[in-house]
Amino acid sequence: MNKSNRVLVALSGGIDSSVAAFLLKEKGYQVAGLYLHLIEDPKNSTLSDSRVRAQEVASKLALPLYQIDYREDFCRIIIKDFMEQYRRGLTPNPCIFCNEKVKFRLLYDFAFKEGFDYIATGHYVRVKKEGQEDRYLLKRGIDRKKDQSYFLYRIKESILSKCIFPLGDLKKEDTRKIAGNIELPDYIKGESQEICFIPGNDYRKLLMEQGKIREEGGYFLDSAGNVLGRHKGISFYTVGQRRKTGLSLNSRKYVLKISAQDNSVIIGDESELYKREFEVTALSFISSNPISRPTRLLVQIRYNTPPAEAVVYPHDGKKMKIIFEKAQRAITPGQSAVFYDKYDKDVVLGGGIITQ
Repeated sequence: MNKSNRVLVALSGGIDSSVAAFLLKEKGYQVAGLYLHLIEDPKNSTLSDSRVRAQEVASKLALPLYQIDYREDFCRIIIKDFMEQYRRGLTPNPCIFCNEKVKFRLLYDFAFKEGFDYIATGHYVRVKKEGQEDRYLLKRGIDRKKDQSYFLYRIKESILSKCIFPLGDLKKEDTRKIAGNIELPDYIKGESQEICFIPGNDYRKLLMEQGKIREEGGYFLDSAGNVLGRHKGISFYTVGQRRKTGLSLNSRKYVLKISAQDNSVIIGDESELYKREFEVTALSFISSNPISRPTRLLVQIRYNTPPAEAVVYPHDGKKMKIIFEKAQRAITPGQSAVFYDKYDKDVVLGGGIITQ
């Protein structure tokens, strides 16, 4: 390896990005960090010290640290869109679009403007070059519990070809051991599973504070259209939800569908949550060659749900119809359906957004 290769690492101050930076330096790369200031620092929150921790890590590893203040644009591009999706009765996954439109774009643009050869992050994924074709594949990380390929399906091959993911071949416990051995700051702190701009993971509080909760209530309906009661606004609910509906019924009922058109929430039995067919839009593929004919793939409909066999049917270049071999539970509009190769189950092909 040419040890003059320069790598710019997205450095958040957390365990994963910190260890990624350390491992790259150990391999002989010239490493620098980039801290992206994306959100306002809320009072009394562990989020408020992320920039300080990034600075401490950079100092510990003797890395130059660049910073970009992107708070205003992040609010416009990610947070406002997140709230709008809920207003429309959808359940968005903002981390996916943040990776595509903010984090990797900023990292990539800054790196090559400043003369870096590669970019890197602490994601648990792998990039592999295929044969003589100079084709780059996005693959799952070997730690299935931490694999984050679902969140990166919208990153294009042109960017992936310049990416290094040092943690892709590690398990999380290995990362923790490395962090402990080199005494990184705060390495033993628990990890947050929150969306970064929602402390406490209470998205309803955020929506209410921003005035985006639909104020007028509506009706809970059963599958036949019978009124079961009143709800307090469609943004409070998501497909598959059972608790916190406020309904007193004789058996367990679940949210089956949310209709922004008539401001209704459809309630039914768990068995009604299972479906085989749905459509996706806002398609995105790693490679420039999209699926052009009916193709049998593995499709994953949310981050913590195992992929399942399905046939993907192209439709007019803007939508695709998905038919699972076996019915899946709570296929949720607004979430992503990610396509994996049926034969090499680790390879991400692309995906799209589940429609109503």
